[in-house]
Amino acid sequence: MKENFQTLKAAWPVLKSAIARGQLFSPQCQLTEVHPDVEALIDVSIPMPEGYELTANIFRSKKRIKNNTADPVVMCAHPYDNHSIPSLGNTPLGGPPKQYRLLQQSEGRPEFSKSTSWESPDPSFWIPAGYTLVNLNLPGFANSGGPASIMSEHQGQSYRDAIEWVGRQAWCDGNVGLCGVSFLCISQYLAAAVPEGKSTPKALKCIIPWEGISDLYQDLACRGGVSDMGFLNFWWHTEVKESMNNALETYFETEECIPLEAIKRHPFYDDYWKAKAPPLENIKVPMLICASFSDHELHTLGSFRAFEKASSEFKWLYTHRSGKWTEFYKKQARELQKEFMDHFLRGYSNSFPERNRIRIEVRSKRDQIKEIRWEKQWPLEKTEYKAFYLTTSGRLSVQAPTESASMMYNGKNGQLTFTYRFSEPTELTGYIKLKVWIEVRADLRLQEVTDDLIVCCFVEKLDKHEQPLRFYGSVGQDNDMLTRGYARASRRELDPKLSREFHPVITGTKDEKLSPGQIVPLEVAFCPSSTYFEAEESVRLIIAAKDIVHAAIFKKDTEINKGTHVVHIGGRHDSYLLLPVIRK
Repeated sequence: MKENFQTLKAAWPVLKSAIARGQLFSPQCQLTEVHPDVEALIDVSIPMPEGYELTANIFRSKKRIKNNTADPVVMCAHPYDNHSIPSLGNTPLGGPPKQYRLLQQSEGRPEFSKSTSWESPDPSFWIPAGYTLVNLNLPGFANSGGPASIMSEHQGQSYRDAIEWVGRQAWCDGNVGLCGVSFLCISQYLAAAVPEGKSTPKALKCIIPWEGISDLYQDLACRGGVSDMGFLNFWWHTEVKESMNNALETYFETEECIPLEAIKRHPFYDDYWKAKAPPLENIKVPMLICASFSDHELHTLGSFRAFEKASSEFKWLYTHRSGKWTEFYKKQARELQKEFMDHFLRGYSNSFPERNRIRIEVRSKRDQIKEIRWEKQWPLEKTEYKAFYLTTSGRLSVQAPTESASMMYNGKNGQLTFTYRFSEPTELTGYIKLKVWIEVRADLRLQEVTDDLIVCCFVEKLDKHEQPLRFYGSVGQDNDMLTRGYARASRRELDPKLSREFHPVITGTKDEKLSPGQIVPLEVAFCPSSTYFEAEESVRLIIAAKDIVHAAIFKKDTEINKGTHVVHIGGRHDSYLLLPVIRK
């Protein structure tokens, strides 16, 4: 009963929204019939060196089975139950996976066949294209044996062992590529980022990681030193726990606690979290990685990090500002995925290696794409990072104020805004950073002790009449700002090896509490974005005490905020917003 209550509590924000939209009985996706040439082999056992077996669903071509043809394999792996597909009758009301009844979709409805599990490649696309598809349950989930874990090296090694097994089968031609969304992207990092002393599976030739976390602490659990108390709780109770076949006591032997408790037990970036950040620099196989400009609360930072750190000689970056599921199943995206696989798995001499490496989608507003183009590098070679200084007038200025001044806002629910109007058409594509000198003052009437603060920062676009223009955001949000960032003053120490002028990265290893009257420089990292501004349109910075653009399953813990936050401007306090202006 207690567990059921916890599940309902975690899911309620999304469930309430889904009820209001009528989505529970009208799921936001389009199901198609399974292609007649698809043969589904359910619960194929894959032996592991430890002595247990994993289970996979293997989808093959009936014609090629008859002809004993060996095909290249597209593969995915996850902690979700691969039996949850409409064609097996194991989904609610015989429809799509339950997530499409709960989670709002962006910009249309994803379309896939009834043989497709949550966030996985569609057999009815890949089998007619000449591939075999393998959908794997990771250890301890669904009916796979072994110990359950989350983002662990054991998951990565099990995936590598399964890839090796697949590559040796008579129905596989020895070439395996990985593909999938979210955790099915994360599992690709775990498999391809091979630790020192281990080797990449001989059969693994390429990967398509489509939007996923690559560092659980930095991307989600404690971004900028600010804990998120929403998503991990929702994810555990609605997607992970029900699929796990280990007892909780057995799970705790490996993972110590459920995900939401981890940030309470491990508030700093310690070995617990480092073990969940695969060594991305060890990825050497070709990769086509998707990094969205919309999923700022979850996958954006991790996707760009993975692209930048991977050592692959051949790697491409696909960006967009739609929904992750909608985009993944779009015709043009799937054709690009196929072209990539055709070259690196089938050896087709197509033009893929000659294309520029970066697909950039620039938007003017939520449903208006200004331009799609292919660039040579990321960050873009034409980027000019410009500082726009905070002023007491509430404007951003290209000139730094010479006189020292300060501005205040309520530390519980207040905010400050700063605006800059462009005089000519301008594109902002890349990372954004805020450097702000800040102080916290206690409310003496309440005799508060105040030695820390959190800032929730947002950048938004305004039209020529200074009215906000909105964009798609995380998990179907359709009223998002341009980008966002969070920072906690006591976790302000930056990692000198990972930080760059335009993108600060905290160490997360200690607290440095504020003393009364202490003014500190706080650097806030924003997620990358790509936005076009007409002349007379504006960009506005918001510095707030709480998360003012709320997404249903994300909840930043800002309980420490109180008293008065003081922003210092001018003179030696060079508070500024650094913007990535693209030279034309």
